[in-house]
Amino acid sequence: MSMSGTMSTMKWMGRSARNRAEAVGHQMKDRALHARLERAAEENERLRTENETLRDTVEESRTDHRRIMEMLESRLMTVESGDDVEIEVEKKSHRGRRLLFLMMLAGGAWAWMRSKTGGGSSDDVWERPGSSMGGSGTTGGATGMGGSSGDPGMAT
Repeated sequence: MSMSGTMSTMKWMGRSARNRAEAVGHQMKDRALHARLERAAEENERLRTENETLRDTVEESRTDHRRIMEMLESRLMTVESGDDVEIEVEKKSHRGRRLLFLMMLAGGAWAWMRSKTGGGSSDDVWERPGSSMGGSGTTGGATGMGGSSGDPGMAT
């Protein structure tokens, strides 16, 4: 074979390989384009669904807003017309406060009566257990909450 025959075969094979490479490149580009189109279609559908959901939410909110405004306007018209408007006010129960106040009054009266009678007995709840009660007078001082140390039956 001559040199020119070899060159023409190489040119022909080069063209064929080049054509195949171009075809493979186009196929890859087409697959990438199709993948992008599919992703775009999926994103489009997702956004459409989200848009519908948001639209429904806004419409529901508007409906609630209109209903509230109508109620306020009707209430305002009632107040402006001078009709008797009854406003329900829940009364608070003060039972606990009253009970505490009465208990404080009773305790104060009891303490005052004890101080006027001059002390208590040997079973006085105000005496501290274990305190020494040697014959030194009263332990309660001016409040009258202590008993005298000379009470019969006192433990020393």
